[in-house]
Amino acid sequence: MIITFATQKGGTGKTTLAIAFANYISGLTKRKIKVYDFDFQKSFYYKWKEDEQSDLPKMYEVETIGEDDEQPFSDFETLINMKESDEINLFDLAGTLDQKYSDLLIYSDFIIIPFEYSDVSVKSTLVFKNLLGLLESEAERIFIRSKYDKGYKYPNQKEMDEEISKYGTLIENPVFKRNSLQTIDTRKLTYEQKYAVKKPFNEIIDQINSILKITL
Repeated sequence: MIITFATQKGGTGKTTLAIAFANYISGLTKRKIKVYDFDFQKSFYYKWKEDEQSDLPKMYEVETIGEDDEQPFSDFETLINMKESDEINLFDLAGTLDQKYSDLLIYSDFIIIPFEYSDVSVKSTLVFKNLLGLLESEAERIFIRSKYDKGYKYPNQKEMDEEISKYGTLIENPVFKRNSLQTIDTRKLTYEQKYAVKKPFNEIIDQINSILKITL
């Protein structure tokens, strides 16, 4: 299967959530997990390499996709094999629109889209939603609130939630703004980090299991 973390805007916590999700499902599944860092900054990959200094074992491998690869999935057989595999192929995409990963957006089983309620994030999320429509992507779209401040009343939340819900599944539980998530690594989740993501990630896992009729 292919699970892709993608947005049209950087700064929404996409890579942090991708790392947390990879760590979280590693503790739940016996399936092999392979991560592909498609972001220009390669933050996931560099963090994974940095964590090689840790005494804790690796939970998964991380591979980068080079900037020189204009069409990394021109061989559709590779992409289809990933999609049909029982393994979990997790992609962290760049926070910008780029034609070279359009095939991945089309053939992903799930696209997880973190967003915030700032005006810029709202507009970017809707632009990204429109892009997926233009690509005729059949991936299940899962929207997840990121860096959510439960002490703040977002004036545009109701309208945004109603609009987003037309185009995919809006996860009920947000990922609250937590300092603990700023120190995440690729070898473990601390108790505080696991508490921060447990409810929304369990919702996502339930969606995956239900739609694919599997058990992660």
